[in-house]
This record gives sequence, structure tokens and C-alpha cells, in this order.
Amino acid sequence: MTKKPTTSYRAADLRTLLDTIQHAITLPYDAFDYDRRILDRTARVRTTLSALATEVGLDIPWEIDRLQRVLAEETQAAAERQAAQCARCHKQFDPSDPRFDGHARHRETTWCRRCIDNCHNGGTEHVCVICEPARYGGAPQ
Repeated sequence: MTKKPTTSYRAADLRTLLDTIQHAITLPYDAFDYDRRILDRTARVRTTLSALATEVGLDIPWEIDRLQRVLAEETQAAAERQAAQCARCHKQFDPSDPRFDGHARHRETTWCRRCIDNCHNGGTEHVCVICEPARYGGAPQ
């Protein structure tokens, strides 16, 4: 009598793994730093899948938890990078550049001093995300 081969994983684990992978490679197109993040996430998924495909005895639930943890850390890091850069020119804030047209944060706004200076230098026809945020889908600050 032959024994049926036993598997070290369950179908629920595979569904969870596929859901995690789908979450990893699905990122809104308007997400901050989309190109960089989607490349990093895809590389992470590829590494996880190749490890699961080649190494016998890997623990799928452990790999799922690791992938979810890495994705959460990546999302947090992206939010921190976004908070540390100007919402208009996307350059990192530089607190050591306090010039009126430098890259330090302008007060408590999401813009740097250079962008604020450029906005205030506009003429009567000047319209931008700083002086009219409602036009560009943002809330006034």
C-alpha cells in the first residue's frame, strides 16, 4: 500500500500568500514614488517566490509574515520620505538652508521656501498649487 504524499502547507496558506503578493504588487498609480516602490516590491516578491520554489521545507506562514512586515516597513518609510520633501518640487527639505529661497520647510506648510518665494513672485495671471490648492485637488493650508 502506498502512502499519499503529505504537504507541509495548506491551501489557506497558499491563498494568504497569493493575497499578500497581490497586495505587494498592487500600488495606486498616484502613490508617492510609485516607480521606485513598485520595483522594490516586485523584487521582494520575486525573492520570496524563488526561495519558496527552490528550498524544500520553508515555512510558508513565516514567509507570509515576513513579506507583510517588509511591506508595512516600506509603506512607513515611503510616508516618512514624502513628509520630508516639498509637495511642489519634490526635493528633500534641508533645515540647514534657511535662505529665503532655500530648501528649508516654510513654517508648518508642506512646501519649501524656494517654492513659496516663486509663488509670491508670480504676476496677476499666476496660478499654482500653493496659491490655489482647491484648483489642484488640495485643501488650503
